[in-house]
Amino acid sequence: MLYLRKVVPFVPEHSAAIPDLREQLEISRSEVRLLTRFLGLDRIVVAEGLSTLDMLLAIGQEALAETDRSQVRYLIHAHTVQHLALPGLRWMDVLRAKFGLDGATAFSMSHQGCAIGLSALKVAESLLAGEPAGSTALVLIGEKALSSVMQHLPGTSVLGDATAGVVVGLDGPGDALLSVAHRTCGEFHQAMNMPPDLQHRYRLAYSPELAAVMLDAIDAAGLGLDEIDLVLPHNVNRYSWTTTARRLGLPLDRIYLENVPKTGHCFCADPFMNLSTARAEGVVRPGANVLMVSAGQGGTFAAAVARTSTGQE
Repeated sequence: MLYLRKVVPFVPEHSAAIPDLREQLEISRSEVRLLTRFLGLDRIVVAEGLSTLDMLLAIGQEALAETDRSQVRYLIHAHTVQHLALPGLRWMDVLRAKFGLDGATAFSMSHQGCAIGLSALKVAESLLAGEPAGSTALVLIGEKALSSVMQHLPGTSVLGDATAGVVVGLDGPGDALLSVAHRTCGEFHQAMNMPPDLQHRYRLAYSPELAAVMLDAIDAAGLGLDEIDLVLPHNVNRYSWTTTARRLGLPLDRIYLENVPKTGHCFCADPFMNLSTARAEGVVRPGANVLMVSAGQGGTFAAAVARTSTGQE
């Protein structure tokens, strides 16, 4: 079993109101009204003056602060956008050197949209199973929006800048990962480039597939929906979660939506950011069962059940 020993988010202090971004994003006033009045978005966090690499360096150092770096066997960066840097920059080598993780294998993961952050946990668990006892991995999650093209999802969301650093191991202390479930609907792989008829089919399939992957994860954890204390979602918008909650028969107050209007949808970092925020606010109690959920463009869906630490592992 994998344990999330430490979960540390990097959420910029600066934010911008979506109406103020209208010209930058080249969106209409009616689109702004749709995003804010109907979908429940308000602001996005913006990492002014920082690159994705800067954000990863900051959060990685904080996550490793109380970790034995000689035991870190893997350094993994999970990111939504497939290409974040020119190949010659060799980001992962830079990160490994800056963190002093000379003995770690470093690589990045993508091609699953915003579901990649949760998928990376399962990869880390599988890799650590072949390592000596006490081995750990540092999983870095998220990125900065590089352009308005990737920052605005028409009729759906606006994306902010955030990252998370997660130190994981096969023993505690930490939040115990009880399951990870995935679904991929490959017919939607064209994402924003789908023809209109396929876009319509995707909109119809989105909520059923999202609900299904949540139930897959809950079942794999040996639990029932009524045993999930809180859902920690991706912050795509409030409306889609209202629809999914209705489909599942799940009270909306059991889905943590407080960050949707505050941060916007921060790529694959949302569930980890929400876990940290909900814990800090006392919404997540020790020993609670939480369900982290994400969906990505291209028809990818992922969910993971974790039992939060009681501090007695």
